[in-house]
This record gives sequence, C-alpha cells and structure tokens, in this order.
Amino acid sequence: MNTQWIVFFLILFLLLILLAILFFRNRRIRNSTSPYEEALISLIEGDQDNALEKFQQTVFSDSDNIEAYIRLAEILRLRNNALKALQIHKYLLTRKGISKKTRERILFQTAKDYYALSLYQKAADTMTKLLKLNAADEKYYELLLKIYEKTALWNEAVENFRKMSRLFGYSKEQTIRYETYAANEASKKGNYEWALKVLSRVLKIKPDYVPAYIYIGDIEYSNGKPTEAIEKYNRAIEIDARTAHVVLPRLMKAYFDKGEFRKIEDTYKQVLENLPDDKETISSLAEFYIKMGRMKEAYELLSHAIENSPDSVEINLLLLATKLEDEREGLAKIVHRLIGIYRKEIRYICANCGYKTGEFLIRCPKCNLWETFKISKPF
Repeated sequence: MNTQWIVFFLILFLLLILLAILFFRNRRIRNSTSPYEEALISLIEGDQDNALEKFQQTVFSDSDNIEAYIRLAEILRLRNNALKALQIHKYLLTRKGISKKTRERILFQTAKDYYALSLYQKAADTMTKLLKLNAADEKYYELLLKIYEKTALWNEAVENFRKMSRLFGYSKEQTIRYETYAANEASKKGNYEWALKVLSRVLKIKPDYVPAYIYIGDIEYSNGKPTEAIEKYNRAIEIDARTAHVVLPRLMKAYFDKGEFRKIEDTYKQVLENLPDDKETISSLAEFYIKMGRMKEAYELLSHAIENSPDSVEINLLLLATKLEDEREGLAKIVHRLIGIYRKEIRYICANCGYKTGEFLIRCPKCNLWETFKISKPF
C-alpha cells in the first residue's frame, strides 16, 4: 500500500472519530436540556403543542419561573382559551417580589385576555392603569386604540391617536387619515355632528383632502341636504378627477333627487375633459343618455369609446343595448339587466392584501393599510 492510501485512510478515520464525538456531545446536550429550554426551542420551531406541554411541566416543577407562566398563558390565549390565560395572569399579579417591568408585562397580557374575551371595558381599565405606570410604550396605546375602535368610542380613539402622534412622531398625513377614517365610522353610527366637526378640522389642516369632502357629502346627503352634498362632491372632483368613479354615483343620486338632470350631464362632461378615456365616466354618461332616451348621443359616445377600449365588457354591452333599443325592445331589456348585474358586482379591492368591499374605504380592515383600494369588476 503506497503512502497516499495510508494518508487517505488516516484522514477518514479521524473524520469518523470527530463525527462520533460531535454526535455524543449533542446527544448529551439534548439530554441535559430543561423543559423550559425545550419549550423555547419548540416555540422557535413552531411546535406550539410541545411548547405548551413543556411550559406546563416547567411551572409544575418550578413555580418561581414567572416567564414560563407568562408564555404558557400566551399560548393558551392564542389557542382560544383566553379565560385560562386570564386566570394565570390574575394569579401572577397576586404574587409578591415581581419586578415593576414584569408586572407591566403581566398587566398588558391581562388586557389582551380581556380583549379576547370581549370584556372591552375591563381591557380599557387595565390599559389606563398600565399607562399610568408607563406612558411611553407605543404598543400600550395601540391596544387601547383597538379597544376604542371595537367599542365605537371614536372620540376617545381620535384623542388617543393624537396623543400617539405627539409622543411617537407620526406624520401629519397619518393623523389626517386616521381622523377621516374615525369620522366616517362614527357617521355610520349616526354621530353626524361629531363627524362633521372632525372632518372640518381635517380640511383646515389639509384643504385638498378628497376623502374628507366625500364623507362630508355623504353626511349632508344623509341629513337631507342634497345641495350641500353636491357642493362637496363637486369639490372632490375638482381636486382630483380620478376619484370620479367614487364620487359620480353619489353625485348623480343627489342631482336626481333635486331633478337637476342637466347638471348630471355637465358633470360627466367636465370629468371627461380631464380624463377623456375614463371608461367608468363614459359608461355612466352613456347610461344616462339611454335613460333619458337620447339614443343617438349614447351611440356616438360609445362608438368612439370602443375604438380605445375594444375589450371593455361594459362599453360593449351598452353599445349593444343602444342598437337593440328601438329594434328589439325585449333583447334590450335583457342587456340592461345584465349591465345592472354587472354594476352591482363592482367592488373595491385592496392592492396589498386583496380584501374586497362594496364600500369606499380609506383604511383596509384586513391589513390596516391606508388608501390601498382600487376599483375591481367581475370581468
């Protein structure tokens, strides 16, 4: 056997010895790992079942391990057993010798338990107590904000958000968005006076903020003031014609209530001057012409539009309806019915998470991002 083979087998033998040493060392380390350490490892690995079991073993064998209790309760709440989690946290709060920082953590977890159990007043009281101990932790304010939103205490929510803005340096834009959102949510509950006050304040800070004008218009319309609503809707379109798909249906309804049909047409044309190829506005104006019996104007408008948008289902359907209106009344009714169904399926979709709604919103209720909604249709 030559020298090269001897060296090769020697290296191989040394590698095998090294692997054996590492194997037995790791095995010995694993065997010496405590249940608490195993629980932490299981959490890291995403094994919640094993983590729960090991944390339970830990608190039974070491009742002074406060961290194990806290983590055990958190897992229980995540597994929809918030009542058991609450019992653990209440027990911990009775114990002496717990540091101020740890007591804060337990109080925060207790508030989360109350929230999960829909005991919102208790959750709010706990958070108020906690903020007296530490008024500089952002996550405390965030949970209190969630509680106020859940209970529709919008005035308190706005005051809380303003405080957060001062403490944590939120931008002016963030504050404007939140206050506009809160005002709209409050108006849905009939709190129009407060909502108008907040939206007016928003417009003093940012006079060209379109959502504020839209929501004020909605409130005025709900209060039986179509003239004031029309003023606000028109202002929104003047600021940004791209919001026409949101504003025009509202505006048309208000004009119809007042019988001002001519102004409906003028508004559509005004938008098309700024956005000549906007399919939504073209379709709406064509439908207005059809309703008014002005078939020739509808046909001319749609014939021109189809050149730029040959794949638009809505424009094609409307064009077909205008051609059938005089010759095939029954077929025309079917087409109009299809158009009606199509329009009902219009949705706003969040560009971030895909959440769909039939309502114009400035904050997505699923991912909580702002102004992410785009119009979406079934075809």
